[in-house]
Amino acid sequence: MTEIRSHEVELLPERTLGAPADDEPLRGRLTFGWDVLPADREGAPAEWASYVRAAPDRAFRQLLMVCSFRPETPTSRGVFRHASLGVALATPDGAARPIARLIDPGERTRPAVGAGMGVNVAVNAGVLDVGVERPAGSERENWIVRGHGASQPDPQWEFRRVRGFPLVGDHRVAALVELVPGRPNTAEVLVAAELEHRSWGIRRYRARLAPTPHTVLLAG
Repeated sequence: MTEIRSHEVELLPERTLGAPADDEPLRGRLTFGWDVLPADREGAPAEWASYVRAAPDRAFRQLLMVCSFRPETPTSRGVFRHASLGVALATPDGAARPIARLIDPGERTRPAVGAGMGVNVAVNAGVLDVGVERPAGSERENWIVRGHGASQPDPQWEFRRVRGFPLVGDHRVAALVELVPGRPNTAEVLVAAELEHRSWGIRRYRARLAPTPHTVLLAG
């Protein structure tokens, strides 16, 4: 079973005109975890193994990341509406950068909730996965996680709530990273989120997970 190292994330409010003066950082609402795995680890998407086998002279790592969104509490109001996770892959001198050759998911969907649908829950590699059972013929779906930046050094994922599926629980994403040989390879992470408050409306928060321990060392 893959061990996911999770860390509490402090979300800092973006100061805007008209923002409440007592808008304090949010704590205890989001955790971020990661693991760096061998490129040939079992359980990866099948196309990843094919990609690695086709490039035997290059080095790869799997970067597995988990964002865990928690529901509002009496002392921490607001519900998650939208969030993003950005990753900047780098080497110390910046002359060459690692590349996220493949990302997962490109898009993760949940069917629109309707009559006859049920919810099923599974745990995979220690990560909660919530799915939906739907009757045949029900085809309309909504994306809840969408990835961008395959074959780039700065992949990004968006998370959003949709009707019937609040933005809560664990969301797992991953990248197959091609390393720059002979140099330390790192990943810096930036998280941004929008929360909707009953009295304040939509408020934006941001957190850069750096420096260490939140700088992810891919290879060194």
